[in-house]
Amino acid sequence: MLVFGTADDVFAMAVRIEENGKAFYEGAASRSDKASLKALFQELARMEQSHVELFRGLRSALAPSLSDLAWDPEGLAEGYLQAAADTHVFSGESALARLTGVDTPEKALDMALLFEKDSVAFFLGMKSILPDPKGKGEIDQLIEQEQAHIRMLSDAKKDLLRKGAATLPGTEPASPALDARGRPKSF
Repeated sequence: MLVFGTADDVFAMAVRIEENGKAFYEGAASRSDKASLKALFQELARMEQSHVELFRGLRSALAPSLSDLAWDPEGLAEGYLQAAADTHVFSGESALARLTGVDTPEKALDMALLFEKDSVAFFLGMKSILPDPKGKGEIDQLIEQEQAHIRMLSDAKKDLLRKGAATLPGTEPASPALDARGRPKSF
C-alpha cells in the first residue's frame, strides 16, 4: 500500500505511473508484429514521455509550495486517491513484467486500456486534493489526453475485431507467452 503524506508524494506517484506506461508501450511496440499496432504503441510511448516531463515540471513548481493538500477532514479524497494508486494496473509490478503474460494483440490492447483508465481515475483523485487552482488546468489537459489514448486504443481493438485478427474470449491459444528460448513471444 502506498502512503501519501505530501503533495510531492502524489506528484512522484504520477511520474511513476507515466514512466510505467511509457515502458509498457515501448515493450509492446517491440513485440508487435503488426505495423499499425507498433506505430500506435510507439506514439503512445512518446505521449507518456511528454506526460512524465509535465508532471516533473509540476512537481518541482508546485509541490514545494503546497504545504498541505486540500482540506479533507474525513480523508475521502485522499482515500480515493490511495485506492486508485493501490489498484493501478502497474502498481507493485513492473510494466514490463506484466507484458510477459501478453501473447496476443488484443491482450496488449486490453492491458493498455486498463492502464489508461486507471490513470484517469488516479489523476481525477489527484486533482481533487490539490488545495488551489495551481496545476489543475494542466491535470485536466492530461486527463483529456489519457481519455484520447483510451479512444485510440479502443479504435485499434475494434479494427482488430473487424479484420478478424482478434480472438474471442476463451479461444486464446494454449501456448505460453514465451518462446523456446524463454523470451517473450511477438504478438
